Amino acid sequence: MYGRVTTFTLLAPSLWAVVNAVSSKLESEDYKRYLFKAGDNNGFIFESFTNKSIAGSNLEVLKAMQGLSEQGMAKVSIQEGTINK
Repeated sequence: MYGRVTTFTLLAPSLWAVVNAVSSKLESEDYKRYLFKAGDNNGFIFESFTNKSIAGSNLEVLKAMQGLSEQGMAKVSIQEGTINK
């Protein structure tokens, strides 16, 4: 199993609509995605994949959140890793 956590702080709470549009809940056999709201302007997105290759082919959320960061609309941090056995 491979996972990715994207934590973010939005510079305007109105940006939640954008975050919801790109990271709403998704569950399939190889890929699961959950959006958590931690406060009025911050939260995190948890994605789990069956392997690193599947993670590499599912970069839409990562690119969208990095785009918000590049435009100065959010502070974003991304961590990835495998399950420790």
